[in-house]
Amino acid sequence: MAKTTAKPETLGIAELAATLAEAQDLSKARAKSILDGVRDHIVETLLSGQRVNLFGLGTFEVRATKEKMGRNPKTGESIQIPAGRKVVFKTAKGLKDQM
Repeated sequence: MAKTTAKPETLGIAELAATLAEAQDLSKARAKSILDGVRDHIVETLLSGQRVNLFGLGTFEVRATKEKMGRNPKTGESIQIPAGRKVVFKTAKGLKDQM
């Protein structure tokens, strides 16, 4: 029998905004606006080819992926997967050590 593990609870922008609003004495709308701005700036920075380091959390960066062969799971047919780019996140040492 296979083990089933429950997924941990996920916090979204709304929940993070509510927590930030309470901790910093802001309105939820203002806190959400701040988080949206941070997210948008991170995306813009990554798209421009730069890395984003959030001290104590980790670093986001864009890496190139190589072209490779794959398989269509529906038909079993071999397909060429083109080269591309992906966002990777490297966890900060301090956070890693706490895990």
